[in-house]
Amino acid sequence: MSEPGRETEYTVEDVTAVFRDREDYAEPLTASEVAGELGCSRRTALNKLHDLAESTEVTSKKVGGRSRVWWIPVHIDQ
Repeated sequence: MSEPGRETEYTVEDVTAVFRDREDYAEPLTASEVAGELGCSRRTALNKLHDLAESTEVTSKKVGGRSRVWWIPVHIDQ
């Protein structure tokens, strides 16, 4: 991952790593939590999350007036 800073470019792979590199894969994250892990602004994280939602299985759900949580669905084989 890149060093944080004004000129830093964050990739969708950086955001995907935030989801992948945690203990509880099923726990949804807010854009602020993703931003905190990356060291970027909430807006940057939100933009990347929207990009991921368009091109991968990342999905989201509104959980309040302006709040949204994001996750990668866990598929359980039965």
